Amino acid sequence: MNILCAVDIPFLRDSSASLLRLGPLERAVLDELWTRTQSCDVASLHAAVGGPRGLSRNTTQSTLERLVRKGLVSRGRVGRAYFYATTISRARWIGEMIEAIASQLGADDHQAVLVGLVDFAERTGEESLVELEALVRKRRLEGEGDE
Repeated sequence: MNILCAVDIPFLRDSSASLLRLGPLERAVLDELWTRTQSCDVASLHAAVGGPRGLSRNTTQSTLERLVRKGLVSRGRVGRAYFYATTISRARWIGEMIEAIASQLGADDHQAVLVGLVDFAERTGEESLVELEALVRKRRLEGEGDE
């Protein structure tokens, strides 16, 4: 049973720099939460992420609380335990990071951001370019259905 639901929040527009300032443990906790289909408690997150790094359970708890304050994770109480889930998908988070970078560069650099994205896809392999083309095509078709 998933006790938390994802929330679509207007995402830290005024403090987008915090999106780009995730520490390695924060990112590891998010990665672990993204792999789960249900919310989970500190103990299971600590066992998966904190314990293997030799960290205390309190460190894992503190990391979760920072992610809650940043709006990336939500928590709900069941009995005496808190359960945590992400408030945003991995794809949306990456999109928000790209948007944060692009907004800091300014409107004149939007073309350069797109070129950088295509260059990145090219460096990761021909399959990525094909996938990027397919995603653009799909998005355009979805947009045509809205008219």
